[in-house]
Order: sequence, then C-alpha cells, then structure tokens
Amino acid sequence: MGPVSSAAAPAGSQGLRGLPRLLRGADLRRLLVVRLLSQSGDGAFQLGLAGLLLFSPERAPTPLAVVGLLALVLLPYTLVGPLVGTLLDRWRRRSVLVGAGALRAAAVLGTALLVGSGAAAPGSAGEVLLVPAVLVVLSVNRLVLAALGAGLPAVVAGRDLVLASSVVPTVGTLALALGAGVGTGLRLVVGAGPTAQGATDALVLALAAALVGASCLAALRLPPDALGGGRTDAATRGAAGPHRAGRRAVEAVRELRDGLRHLAARPAAARAVAALGASRVAYGVLVVLVVVLTRTRLAPLDDPDAALALTGLVLGAVSVGVAVAVATTPSGAARAGARRWGTGCLVLAASAAAALPVALPVGPAAVAALVVGGALLGAGGQGLKICVDAVVLRSVGGAHRGRVVAVHDAVFNGSFVLGALAAAGVLPAGPSDAAVAALLLPLAAVLLAAALLLVRSPDVT
Repeated sequence: MGPVSSAAAPAGSQGLRGLPRLLRGADLRRLLVVRLLSQSGDGAFQLGLAGLLLFSPERAPTPLAVVGLLALVLLPYTLVGPLVGTLLDRWRRRSVLVGAGALRAAAVLGTALLVGSGAAAPGSAGEVLLVPAVLVVLSVNRLVLAALGAGLPAVVAGRDLVLASSVVPTVGTLALALGAGVGTGLRLVVGAGPTAQGATDALVLALAAALVGASCLAALRLPPDALGGGRTDAATRGAAGPHRAGRRAVEAVRELRDGLRHLAARPAAARAVAALGASRVAYGVLVVLVVVLTRTRLAPLDDPDAALALTGLVLGAVSVGVAVAVATTPSGAARAGARRWGTGCLVLAASAAAALPVALPVGPAAVAALVVGGALLGAGGQGLKICVDAVVLRSVGGAHRGRVVAVHDAVFNGSFVLGALAAAGVLPAGPSDAAVAALLLPLAAVLLAAALLLVRSPDVT
C-alpha cells in the first residue's frame, strides 16, 4: 500500500482514545513488531549508505551527491510501486513478509560484506556492485512495505481502521528514525576515522541485516492466512512466466494512466495531491540543505561524524514533528475540516521556510534554526498528508482506489526528488547565506500558493 492510507477520515475519528482497544488485537501487535523491526532495519541501512556515500572523508559532499543517493533510494519506490499490487493479490502477504524479508536480509548482509572487505572503496572495481545491491534491497523493501499496508485491514476491525492506518505507518516512520539513530550512535561509539571507515559502515549495515532478519522471524508468528492474499481463481492460476510478467507491467502502466484521469476528474482530490506534492518538494529541499550545510559549514570538513550527528539531530526533529502531527491532526481536522487543517499545515511549513534564511546566518543559532525548522516542516508535512489522504479517500471511488494510490505514490516520491534536484541546482558545495535565501524564499512562496490552491478547492462530503 502506498502513501495513501485511511489515515484519513479524521472526521468522526476518535483520535488516539481508541488506541488501547486497537492494541488488544494479537495479530495487529504481531504485525506492529514486524514493521518496527523491518523499518528500524531500513533506517540503519539508509544511515549506513549515507555514512558510506556522503559522510566519508574520501567523498566530496556535493549537492549532486546527495541527490544521487536520494534518487537511488527512491527509484525503486517510484518504479516498483505500481507493480506490486497484483503480486500481493496472488501471494499470501504473510509469505511475502517472510520470503521477501529473507531475501532483503541476505542482500543487506551481502552489501555489508562488500563494504567490510574494502571491495566498495572509492575508485575500486567493486564499487559498481553497490548500485545493484542497493536496488535489490530497496526494491524488495517496497514489496514488504506494501504487504504490511495491504495486510492491515485483515487484522483490524472496521471501526478501528482509520485509527490503525494513521498510527501504524507513523510508528514505522519513527522506527526508521530510531534505526538511523542507533546506527549513528554505533558509528560514533566505534569511530569512523579514515582507517576504520569501511569496518564501521559494514558494522552499521550488519546491524541493518540483523534487524531485517529478525522481522522475518517475527512474521513467522503470524498465522499463514492472517494478512490475506493468495488468490487461487482461474484468472490467476498458472500465470507465471516472462510473458505474464510483461503483461502485468503493461497493465500497471495502463492502470496508472487511468488513475491519473480519475484523479483529474475530481478537483478536490487533485488539488489535495498537488498540495502534498508541494510539501514533499519542501522536504526534498530540506534534506539536501541540511546535509550540505552540516557537511560544509556547521561542522569541520575533516570531521564527517560531527556532520552526520548534526544531520541526524535535524532529521530526528522532523520525526518529532511527525509524531506531533499524528497526535493533533485527527481531532484538529475533525473540528476544522480536513481541507482547512491541511491549509494551516502548509502555512506553517511556508513560515518555517521563510524564517530559516533569517536565522541561519546567526552563528550558533544556525543549528537550532535547522532543528526548529525541521520539526515545523515535519509537523506540517505529516498533518497535510493525513488530511490529503482523507480528501482523496472520500473523493475516489473504490473501483479506482488502487490506481489512484499508484499516482499518489509517484507524486509522493517524485516530488521529493524534484525538490532535491532544485536544491542541487541552486546550492554550491559551500552555500552562502544568499544562496540559501535564493532557495528557501521561493520555496515558501510555492507552499503558500499550494495553501491557496487547497483552501479554494471544493469541500468533499
């Protein structure tokens, strides 16, 4: 399941008051454990990649290098996402969690061995093996995340699905941040000087492999049919082979096009998705800006670990903002309406983007400004996402929901990369205050324009 979730429907929601009742479900608790372990492993893996490719003494921390890593991480999500739905209907989703998780753990461990052996050192012949290894890990991970999302309605009562769809993916996001934080701590404790760089990165990647492997074992505690899937009808039996795979790819492209048309015919949903795209552009800009500033201005050039710690601090603040949004948005949107609450979230994010150029030049206050700005952008972005999900799910017919999810997924990830590319195009390797302002002030204007677009969209009943 993509970013669209029934986190939605804040109207009529009980907020977080129904959480104790929700957690009484044994299979939901088991699914939560799988998600926590799996996404903690994702966080450690992505931290290991960042440490290897962006925060090593041997590699230049250019904006384009940041964009390259982000594109590598998000490419599988954008390209593989539309193809996984039919697979999840054919296979038992619990089997997907076990089998795909085991494959992912093996690929992560292989990457760790590649790095630890020195074969992936800059300029070495083995460095080119990193890209396919990472693509395998992240492509399989897209299938795992989709299985986790698609299996959620099977373990939650209908009245609790809205709450579960809001809380469970957010718990996964926080687990991602936790995994990255543990990886950062491990890196700082072990040390990552020039002589220990490969060993330290390999250790972080090995931690990721252990967490992902543990998620497979946790998935085995679920009953085989607990998450649904595994169709056996005549239309799906005997459907293996490259020709069938090719037809599925063509069908996925066709469904993506149909979803786009269906969305375009519903102005409220289309404007909501466009507004979410604007907020994701802002987040892409923030990530590149934070990495470049911490690596070139806020920490010594010869101390990449200090830069990594500062980057983790800011992205941790983003996670805190996400948690605040999850706690406040369901009840807030129920009172104000999803459209108005989402508009307020965009105004909050625009204010943070406009204030950063003023605060960043003030010496020691620069880090505090990035932390506060990150928290505000995290809160605004997640609050908007919940509201957009509400508008989209109430606007789109059930027969087209999967196709619209694929469009939403593409906008969600593609806009992030677009923002990163915009930042790379504006920021030099050591950005001046003027360069930062030239990036963030137009971004604030884009967010305000998105807020105006959203507030003027029609209400959805």
